Amino acid sequence: MSGADFGTVPTHRPLSGWVAWFEPGDTPGAPGLLGPINDGDERADARTAPRFHTHGWTRADAIVLGPTGVPVRALALRASDGSLLVELDDRGAPVEVSAGGAELVARLEERWADAPADPATVNRLAGESMELRYFLLHRLNVETTAPAALFHCLPWNRVEAVAHAASALLDEPGPESESEAGAGIGTGWEPHPALYGELRHWFTPAATSLAGPLSVLEAGLRTVRPGPWFGREASALLTGLLTVDPERLPSSARAALAGLALRIGAVPALHHSARLAAARLTAPEPRAAADDLGLTARLDSTFVLRAADEDEGPACTSLGHGPVEAEVTVTRGGRVTVEMEIDVFAAEAAGTGGGRAVDAAEGPPCQPVLLGQVGEATGAPGGRRYWMLLDDVGPVLHGRIAAPAPAGQFDVDLDGPPVPLLFLDRVFPAELLASLRANERIGLARWHELVDGLPPRHPAHAALSAYEQELPT
Repeated sequence: MSGADFGTVPTHRPLSGWVAWFEPGDTPGAPGLLGPINDGDERADARTAPRFHTHGWTRADAIVLGPTGVPVRALALRASDGSLLVELDDRGAPVEVSAGGAELVARLEERWADAPADPATVNRLAGESMELRYFLLHRLNVETTAPAALFHCLPWNRVEAVAHAASALLDEPGPESESEAGAGIGTGWEPHPALYGELRHWFTPAATSLAGPLSVLEAGLRTVRPGPWFGREASALLTGLLTVDPERLPSSARAALAGLALRIGAVPALHHSARLAAARLTAPEPRAAADDLGLTARLDSTFVLRAADEDEGPACTSLGHGPVEAEVTVTRGGRVTVEMEIDVFAAEAAGTGGGRAVDAAEGPPCQPVLLGQVGEATGAPGGRRYWMLLDDVGPVLHGRIAAPAPAGQFDVDLDGPPVPLLFLDRVFPAELLASLRANERIGLARWHELVDGLPPRHPAHAALSAYEQELPT
């Protein structure tokens, strides 16, 4: 609803998807009880219910019995007839609010399209329940361009602590083996206690793919989780850090996450995206940092085709920062080739902290290559994503793809973190099939070597089967 005409939208509407009618207590001053959730339809979303399309609602609070039987003050809406609807969280419990919290929410709703984010407002919000902050920021983020400072009311100290803990775990020597860790054998290493449990979904209004993978990453390092897992969480976290608006995070949280990113970057395949993520978080101008360090190029396939008539060669662009080098070429035949090399030794030497050994069971890293016409959002129907296999060839990781070039001006983006082949299990088979075609220098035998050992339901099996059928007999 971003950009909506808030003059036609009721000012006071539910923040959460569940509400329940307030039923007064038996005696004056007694806490009230709650009726059925959403009048018995728990699948409905109160935020879109027709009853709230009218302007007769005002913001209020009510004292009700909480899930433990203790009276709590809950956020509510008052109808024009005086009846109250209490807002509920995802468990059906009342959304708790302070004595002045309903007034604060009302003030924010009255300035919804231009919500105040001054320090006093942010500090007051920080004192409200976690559920209220989450629902308020979630709806603000969906419906408006919310001011970045407003998200500072979230408990970022938890994110900082978990990021610092994960960094420390990557810095220190762990147990010599997973079995020794479980038995307490070795150098005296012991698992660390959890700091806050899971960070859960509280931070998703501010940033997606951040708190979830961070929490799983720290827990996996702390408990010496067996089996392949690190590559998925590290790549997911870097993806979140590359897309988050840094201004939504306090400076201390940005610094903690940047330090963790640099330690993740000790893995050679992740070196570039980790360094770029850290720079975005700590640079005074994140966009300038991305421009300086980014592995992106803009080319013009139409220009190359015109130049071909004048005996000009293909258009080439070289990209590179530190251990990572890439070359992007548009050929006369209307194809774009992308070739990348990562100097493993140089990346390891430039890394921060002890790093982490790559689990061979995860398979080779696959670099996302985004091709899209200028002005086209990532993931738009006309854009394409290919996965370039980075093979270990001695001291370097090397990959090359060739694919049809988009028409006219287009952008090539190599900034995303590589994902191990094992963890491309959520990619559609059609996208993997296009990637198999694009990795044209990898033979069928090599593909079988990589794919046959993957879990039975991995989409690479279907992609490889379709690819084989395309090959000439």
